[in-house]
Amino acid sequence: MSIFDDVNNWQKTEGAALFASILNVPDPVILDYGCGAGTYSFAAAHAFNHKCKVYAVDINKQCLDYIDEKAKNEKINCIITAEGREDCRHDFDDNTFDLILYADIFHGEGKPYDGLHRFVMVEEAKRTLKEGGILAVLPFHLSNFRDKNKKKCKYTYKKLIGEICEYGFTYIEKDLQGIHFEKVYSSYYQQKGGVTFESLERGKMLIFSK
Repeated sequence: MSIFDDVNNWQKTEGAALFASILNVPDPVILDYGCGAGTYSFAAAHAFNHKCKVYAVDINKQCLDYIDEKAKNEKINCIITAEGREDCRHDFDDNTFDLILYADIFHGEGKPYDGLHRFVMVEEAKRTLKEGGILAVLPFHLSNFRDKNKKKCKYTYKKLIGEICEYGFTYIEKDLQGIHFEKVYSSYYQQKGGVTFESLERGKMLIFSK
């Protein structure tokens, strides 16, 4: 069994259960922004038995092509891919989504990110979430964050929670874990070898209500 088989199994089991525990609304509309290879998009689709709309958005066209092909092969019609914008704004109307997921996208800088992109993304989440909608944030690389002055500084979950709550969100304490899937799809780590599903980094998923 390959690590990709493990990922597919996670999407249908633990990943689906993760989304089902976050959101309890019929036929939800979900945004997976910075979706990468769509691991969380597929988990969300399975969580609601494909009776949902999942918008998988990324600036990397290769990722979107991969998702489209996988969705076609697995006969999953509820995932809609869209190319993201470099300014991290959303091309969606106000009050569109029941759930927005930002997984492993808040850190770092370098094109197209300037280190301040997460502030824009939180603003856009506030605008495009429905009232009572859920923002789920899965942050990694907390030592590589920038503050509003672009100064690199080590973040904690507590500091990030406080920052997001300043935008009017309410933090909901849930004991949920997400997985950092970057190594699965990285050619560097694939060539290096030794990456197993068990070795993938886990982190706390932060849940907020609008």
